Amino acid sequence: MRIISLALLAMALPICALAAAPKTTPWLGQWEATATHDRITVPFHFEVVQGAHGIEGRFFNGDEPIASNAAIVDGDHLVLRYDAFDRVLDLQRRPDGSVDGSYASASANAKATPWRIAAHPGNAPSVADEGAPNIDGLWILPAHSKKKNEYAWRFIAHQDFGRLSASVLRVGGDTGALTGLWKDGQWNLSNFSGSRAEVATVKPSRTAAGDVILEVTLSDPHSDEAHYTAYRPETARKLGLPDAPDLSEHTGVRDRDEVFAFSFKDLDGHLVSNTDARFRNKVVLVDVSGSWCPNCHDEAPFLDALYRKYHARGLEIVTLDFEDADEYADPARLRAFVQRYKPPFPVLLAGVTDQAQEKLPQAVNLDSWPTTFFIARDGRVKHVHAGFSAAATGDFHSAIEKEFEGQIETLLSQKGS
Repeated sequence: MRIISLALLAMALPICALAAAPKTTPWLGQWEATATHDRITVPFHFEVVQGAHGIEGRFFNGDEPIASNAAIVDGDHLVLRYDAFDRVLDLQRRPDGSVDGSYASASANAKATPWRIAAHPGNAPSVADEGAPNIDGLWILPAHSKKKNEYAWRFIAHQDFGRLSASVLRVGGDTGALTGLWKDGQWNLSNFSGSRAEVATVKPSRTAAGDVILEVTLSDPHSDEAHYTAYRPETARKLGLPDAPDLSEHTGVRDRDEVFAFSFKDLDGHLVSNTDARFRNKVVLVDVSGSWCPNCHDEAPFLDALYRKYHARGLEIVTLDFEDADEYADPARLRAFVQRYKPPFPVLLAGVTDQAQEKLPQAVNLDSWPTTFFIARDGRVKHVHAGFSAAATGDFHSAIEKEFEGQIETLLSQKGS
């Protein structure tokens, strides 16, 4: 496969935007694909469209399209950039119409193993088998987590006959939408959406007492296949199993009477501190984030909407970003993250991921990205929420909207000093 350097790709972008229709037409349309890593193969749906600024390649997180930000088309060779994920999708079309290629880091010093991509033009959609049992709704999935006080996750199923969209909600956030069909007595689910890659199987079963349970396997590129059993909440309670944690209780602060302090530089090198005039007598959301974090990408438009809704009434938001060592030294991915989401509030490069507790010593049990601190006009923390529950979690996403807006409304109604 031909390799196009990032510098050449950047120089060629104006040409891409003017690409003639006959040059791009063979690429346009729906594609069914697989991404193969050392540990797993992930099936996924993909599409190539003519967007407002040229050709776009779109992954899908459930129904949500996730578009490339730049492209080059050179006959049978297509290169798509996803800069906010530090990834390039490099594809070559073969004489039989199939496609192969790679999805790899754009950084020269990246150590991540590239994904091998194989695709063919999308045909008629697959059809589920008949007779899928009803598993719609909430399940409790006991799990051994590395996070403090987390002994179970939530498994959330949205079922449309034999089609299923499911999500696992952990303290740090959710897996995104794992989608698939009922086949041969189980659901086969997957998500490959630019920053996520995971496969799952879900097979209904019963306990000795006759209660319906789900045998769930989860696989991702970072760990071996893991096996779990999910229970309806009432069954989990009856069996004395641990419940999923309250996401507003996981992280706290050392002293609620102490002002929450921060002082870090933005990407232009300007120091931004909690003592700056812009934060004085304001309600402030301090968002602990990282451009490597899929849930932080999910959260970015949500924070933007909150800022635009409440800023005129006295809300400020600041993102404290923690990266891996290489990205901290050269934060190209964070710059692309900012370019993609265009947050109207400061984004500060705070440190590397294992420094978060050190750099924010007032926090207690800070181990989730994102984590949001709600700070009153007097500078003191009044509420903390760990993780972010995105649209794939259904009612939990609606609940986080109500929680955040309720906390902001309460804090805005309180007089400052």
